[in-house]
Amino acid sequence: MSLWMIDVLTWLPQSWQDWILPATTIPVVQNHPSKVQLSRISHVYFDHGDLEAFDRFAKDFGFVQAERKGNSIYYRGYGRDPYVYVASQSLTRRSRFMGTAFVAKDQENFDKALKLPGAVIKDIGEAPGGGQMITFARPNDTFFHVVHGQTERESGTIPTATHDSQGPFNTPLEKPRKGYFQRYHDGPALVHKLGHFGYVCKEFEEELDFYTSNFNFVHSDILSLPQLPHIDVMTFMHLDLGKAYSDHHSFFLQRAPPGTSKTYIHHSSFEVSDFDTQLMGHKHLAKKGWKSVWGVGRHILGSQIFDYWYDSSGFKIEHYADGDVVNEDNATRKEPVGPISVWGPELPKDFGDNKVK
Repeated sequence: MSLWMIDVLTWLPQSWQDWILPATTIPVVQNHPSKVQLSRISHVYFDHGDLEAFDRFAKDFGFVQAERKGNSIYYRGYGRDPYVYVASQSLTRRSRFMGTAFVAKDQENFDKALKLPGAVIKDIGEAPGGGQMITFARPNDTFFHVVHGQTERESGTIPTATHDSQGPFNTPLEKPRKGYFQRYHDGPALVHKLGHFGYVCKEFEEELDFYTSNFNFVHSDILSLPQLPHIDVMTFMHLDLGKAYSDHHSFFLQRAPPGTSKTYIHHSSFEVSDFDTQLMGHKHLAKKGWKSVWGVGRHILGSQIFDYWYDSSGFKIEHYADGDVVNEDNATRKEPVGPISVWGPELPKDFGDNKVK
């Protein structure tokens, strides 16, 4: 629905508004032990029309190749996950998002997920880290995966491809870095982990119910149309880990505008260590000739510093740093859609478009 049509609706009586656009509010949900408890987001799967082109992008983006097996490449960050991105050569040359994997809290919760309708189990022992995976093929041609039993990587240090030397930040009142210097060189922004992903979703209510009824996703922020507050259009969700903190959102759903033919991924997002790394990574990607989508800037919801790019297939992919974390003490917030950045370039008009090749 176009903005001018929404403006016209706001002039009509409430009863007419409700008839033309019935209330579609997102209910606040609570976690419960009966739901499958997931501990974190792990990795994504993509089919690419040109795997070799994506491999060039992946190196410039800051992924490290963990292993190549046949027509698939497993990329890792420097966190504990054995891989954060699996890229495969599309047999049809059509690029396609093949879903996101989350880690089950334990064997009990993995077994609980296996009892859900549509669950299909697969041995992923051939992949780095091994383990097992349950796949849910959703009716809208998307996929959701739950993994368990992977051998995690040892991590603890932050590697860099851009920093010669970096000490603490000198502020106007405190100068902890004395006598040594901040020095950098060209290179990619090395990725730590997968942070979040989200859909522009045609089957919004059905998909939202599937994820929040069966898993420990809860809402961090719910957004409504400013002119029509009874129409909720987006939710940012985190994993409820009780008192333990998790990222402000690991998953978001946006209600697809009328006329959208099919649900599609909006973007996937990967964490980098700091602002300098992010800016050096931005410079490196630009130097290599890749196309920027939007950034660098600072988001409001989630607070992260963002930088969005198109990969070789036209998928949007983000570097982020300095994101918020929340726990069970952070209540769900509801507010109208508004500006989504504190600072940065102007939001592109086609930011929500699907440009996958």
